[in-house]
Amino acid sequence: MTNLVEMSHISKAFGGSKALHSVSLDLKAGSIHALMGENGAGKSTLMKILAGVHQPDSGEIFMSGEKLDLKSPRAALDAGISTVFQEHSLLPNLSIAENMFLGREPTTRFGSIDYPAMKR
Repeated sequence: MTNLVEMSHISKAFGGSKALHSVSLDLKAGSIHALMGENGAGKSTLMKILAGVHQPDSGEIFMSGEKLDLKSPRAALDAGISTVFQEHSLLPNLSIAENMFLGREPTTRFGSIDYPAMKR
């Protein structure tokens, strides 16, 4: 089975500080993962690379076996990649999907929220 998302040998440095060194991560469809580590371990940097916020210095990202070139957050969104950062400001009256899409809800051709698309 092909990985849904594969990050292969990702490296990233900020100035003289190496945030990531040849990190690989495979995510299978329908699986649940936890990315854990100490402060400064590179968790946020890895997720920001996946979200198109930062560009890796080296390494590759694949989705369903196809190489991605995520030059911006918009490119990541267009590829179907979205991140939900650890926030305490979620709205309890909304579903998980509604919180995830808050401010960028998919719409039908009539302008109403496309809940089936959001669920997919």
